[in-house]
Amino acid sequence: MNMKGAEQAGKAADGNASVNGSEATIHPEATIDQVRNLLFGGAQRSLETNLAGLREEMQAAVKQLQADFAKELAALQAQVQELERETEQKRLASHRDIGAAISDLGATISGLGSGRAGR
Repeated sequence: MNMKGAEQAGKAADGNASVNGSEATIHPEATIDQVRNLLFGGAQRSLETNLAGLREEMQAAVKQLQADFAKELAALQAQVQELERETEQKRLASHRDIGAAISDLGATISGLGSGRAGR
């Protein structure tokens, strides 16, 4: 029986084969992955957990920033509207004042003209 036949004949349920009393691996990639998982699995899971936590924190912070921005934007828009209202009131008051000044000037001019006519 050749080496492959002995490996297949002695194959155990866990994927290892017995060859001349020693353990041989049928899938070396799987064994490497298992060793890698044993050596670095805990650290990798910890990193993944930390990254997931950071991702959640960042998403919460972005949502909070968006809410704060929306609140500030609404306050700014309210201030702009108030300034527009005040400016319009001042403009209308200026027009009234100018109209009143023109009326006074007209009355003064009329008064001057009637004073000359009476002489």
